Amino acid sequence: MTNAREFEQAAPILAILHDAGYEAYFVGGAVRDYLLDLPIHDVDIATSAYPAEVQALFPRHFDVGIEHGTIMVWFEGETYEITTFRTESTYQDFRRPDKVTFVQNLEEDLLRRDFTINALAMTDQMTIVDYFDGKTDLKEEIIRAVGVPHDRFHEDGLRMMRGVRFASQLDFDIEDKTLLAIEENAAILEHIAVERITVEMNKLWIGKNWQKGLAYFLKSGLYLHVPVLSDYATSLQLLLDETEGEQALANAEFAWSLMFWRHFVQSGASDLQDSHKAIRQLGKAWKMSNQAVDDITAYFDIWHLRTSKASWDLADYYGKDPEKLLAVEGYMQDQVASGKSLFADLASSADPMKVQTEIDRLPIHSLKELAVNGRVIIAQINPDNKREIGLMLSFLEAAVLDLKVVNEEAALLTYLREHYQAN
Repeated sequence: MTNAREFEQAAPILAILHDAGYEAYFVGGAVRDYLLDLPIHDVDIATSAYPAEVQALFPRHFDVGIEHGTIMVWFEGETYEITTFRTESTYQDFRRPDKVTFVQNLEEDLLRRDFTINALAMTDQMTIVDYFDGKTDLKEEIIRAVGVPHDRFHEDGLRMMRGVRFASQLDFDIEDKTLLAIEENAAILEHIAVERITVEMNKLWIGKNWQKGLAYFLKSGLYLHVPVLSDYATSLQLLLDETEGEQALANAEFAWSLMFWRHFVQSGASDLQDSHKAIRQLGKAWKMSNQAVDDITAYFDIWHLRTSKASWDLADYYGKDPEKLLAVEGYMQDQVASGKSLFADLASSADPMKVQTEIDRLPIHSLKELAVNGRVIIAQINPDNKREIGLMLSFLEAAVLDLKVVNEEAALLTYLREHYQAN
C-alpha cells in the first residue's frame, strides 16, 4: 500500500491511548480506502476510553459530538475524531439514536456501522480486524449491509443513499438482500434532511461509475422519495440509455444541467425560461446554494446553444465560463466517439480545440474585463445621468467584441468621444 502516511501520523494517538490502558483502533472509511489503495481523507479512531478520559489525555480538544461519545482532538497540526465504543438504541426519527450506550467491545461498536466495507478496524501495526467479512466484500466489490439490512436502514435512512452513492463512487455492486431492503424501505428517505440527501446525490453524480449509482437510485425507487425528481424519471433513464458511463462528469452542477437539458429535449419544450424556473425550483427544494443554481443554469444554457446552433459566432462564446464551455464540448466529443445516441443530432461536430481557439480570440470574456468602468466614465466623460453610464459601457463592450477598438483605457475613451451618440 502506498497510502499509509496518514495512519503513521496518527499512530502516536493510539499509542497514548494504549499506554493509558485503553483499546484503540483506526476505523471506518479510511481503513476501507487504505485497503483499496485510494487517497485517505479523515482518519477516525474508536476507543474503549470514555469521553472524559479522552479529554484528559488530549488537552487540545473540541467537544463537537460529545453527546454521542465523539471528541475532536488536535494533534500534531491535524484534527482527529476519537469516539468511544458504543451501541445505539431505537431511532424514532430514522436518523439519530434515542440513546447511546458506551461499551467496552469493538465488535459491538462495529455492528452499528452501515456496510461491511465500512465496518473494518485496523491496529497501529496495520493489522485488520474484520468481524463481518468486509475484506471479502471489498475483494468481490460488493456493498452489503452489516447484519440485518432493514435494521441498518431504519437506524439511519440516509444509509440507503450512501449505498447507491458507494456503488457509483467505488463501482461496486449492491448485494441482493441489501438492495431489496433499500427498495422496501425507500420511503424512510422522506424523514431525512434534504441537505444530507443533496450531499450524497452530488457525490453519486461525480462517482467512478455514476451510471451504476443512478441505475440503483432509479431501480430502488429512492427517486420517488426525494424532492422533484419523480418528474424527471424518464429523462434520467434516457441518460442511462443514451450515454457512455465510463466518462466521468465534470462536477455535480454539470450533471444536474445534463438532466435538465435531456428533459428539455425529451419534453419538446421551447421556452428556456421555463427550464430556468425549474432549475431554481430544484435548487430551492434541495437547498442548494445560489452559486450551484447559477452554475447549473449556465451549463444548461451552453447545452442548449451548443446543440441547437450549427455555427457559432465569436460573440456566442462571450460571457460564458471557459471551463464550462470546454467541459460541455469535451463531454460531447467523447460521447459522439462512443457511438451512443444522446448527441446523434448534434448540430456540428464537437471540437474542444476549436472552442479553446475561439475563447482565446475573445478580446474580453465579460464586462468586468473592460479597461474602463463607471467611475472612469464619470471622471473622464461626465455623462448626464446614471442610465447613460450603462449605455456607454454597453456601447464600448460591443465595439471591443466587434474588434473596432482595442481594450485599452485611452483608446476606449477616445472611441467613446468620437462615436457615441447619446440617446
